[in-house]
Amino acid sequence: MKGKIHMLYNYYRQCPANHYPYIIQPGDTLNIIAYRLEVSVSRIIAANPGINPYNLRIGQILCIPACPPNHVPKIIQPGDTLYKIAQTYNVTIDSILEANPGIDPNYLRVGQRICIPSACALESSNYKETIAAMQADINMLKEDSSVQKAEESNYGSSTRTTRALKVTDGELQFDAAPVTFSENYKGHYTVGKNYPYYTDAAMGGQRGITVKDNFGVWHTFGYRVTLPE
Repeated sequence: MKGKIHMLYNYYRQCPANHYPYIIQPGDTLNIIAYRLEVSVSRIIAANPGINPYNLRIGQILCIPACPPNHVPKIIQPGDTLYKIAQTYNVTIDSILEANPGIDPNYLRVGQRICIPSACALESSNYKETIAAMQADINMLKEDSSVQKAEESNYGSSTRTTRALKVTDGELQFDAAPVTFSENYKGHYTVGKNYPYYTDAAMGGQRGITVKDNFGVWHTFGYRVTLPE
């Protein structure tokens, strides 16, 4: 028994993160193992490169994937429903069903293990889709803007850049301008990042700096400097 425990311990160390070892028993097939451990055959094969699904050897060790990345395991308890689980983990029922192919939402077994997608991961995915859609809309609007097209044509290939020093709810500052602008451009610019820019010619102490933002849109900021008498 001690030898078996020691062997399993060694294989725990050899299996990838978020996997656990399983010892092949007499009569085992991948379908039986997948059903018993509630994981798909394809995921077992992917976790064990080179395995011959038609020639499993008794005593052979398999690495069984627990849950996919950005998922957490959940053991079904008495009274659990998918609705209650979705509410508890702040995810949708559809996302749980997608993470657990073949699960019967009307028949959850006590002790059954399912995988719950991370709410943070889902939100991150939604944000990425939203940002991509925003960028597509912005690109379309830039094509319709004569000002944006002219600025991109004149300065888009310039190698001059300015670093964003401050980006808050009420202030914006670049190292190419000696002032802090009272503007809210959070999301448009990122602190520490360099952006293409150009400066307008000084006219009676009035100057301007035009800086391209994270979405490729040019913004002009005017400021005044005191000229020597």
